[in-house]
Amino acid sequence: MNIVYLILHYMAGVDTEECIESILNTSKNSEHNIKIVVVDNGSPNDSYEYLQNKYNGHNKVVLLHSDKNLGFAKGNNFGFAYAKNELKADFIVMLNNDTVLKQQDFNEVLVKKFEAENYGVLGPDIITADGYHQNPGSKQSWELSELRIYRLKKTIQKFLCISSKYANKKANSRGEYRKTTLEGDVKNTILHGACMIFSPVYIHKFDGICDETFLYMEEDILKLYADYYGFLMLYSSDLSIYHKEDVATDMVVETTSAKMRQKYSYIIQSSKVYSRLKKKFER
Repeated sequence: MNIVYLILHYMAGVDTEECIESILNTSKNSEHNIKIVVVDNGSPNDSYEYLQNKYNGHNKVVLLHSDKNLGFAKGNNFGFAYAKNELKADFIVMLNNDTVLKQQDFNEVLVKKFEAENYGVLGPDIITADGYHQNPGSKQSWELSELRIYRLKKTIQKFLCISSKYANKKANSRGEYRKTTLEGDVKNTILHGACMIFSPVYIHKFDGICDETFLYMEEDILKLYADYYGFLMLYSSDLSIYHKEDVATDMVVETTSAKMRQKYSYIIQSSKVYSRLKKKFER
């Protein structure tokens, strides 16, 4: 099988390098054909040149470059198209650049899971630096009325976050994450975007993920697509990765208050996309 790892890179060269090296190390004895596609998402620093100096000519690593920051969805879709059309990927593992693989049979397990479950998208146990587990997600869908209230709250928070009281709050509460691994498999569940594994079922039908957002709610929209088009989103504790969290996002702006204002703007925009798609699918 052709398994392509897709990493969206933005400024954090050392973290992207660590992610690449972890894939190379865990795939050394894999029975499958492994490639790594790194998309530089318009990094304004010299991190792309850093990666070029390290990996140009490497037989397992392909470096792609965008002149501007395309956002999460369009940036990943740039690499997804290359993996699908040029590398003829059977599986595409979309990874945040602040993730690290340690599981030696990661490739073998994701293929065997597909043979057993015929999933469209698979998500592993994602373990954060402080020991929380981000998969599977608890909220599976949004009602339109609920989303309007959510948008209003985010709009208010956006204008109030100049206060340190609000600036130090994270948009996603730790309370949404588990303190222990959820053992086994969970079908038809929302999956965290730090690692999503796309199978032949998905790759043959789609050319990436919905690209109408810049950042945030991509997982929610993907679950909306799964419910509408009928492909399986599967969580399995048989796979696991380590997630440092928010490295690329932290690079986008310099101050916490500015970061939070931008974050809320992206969330509001993404929630509008979700609402429009939900209305479309319900008609």
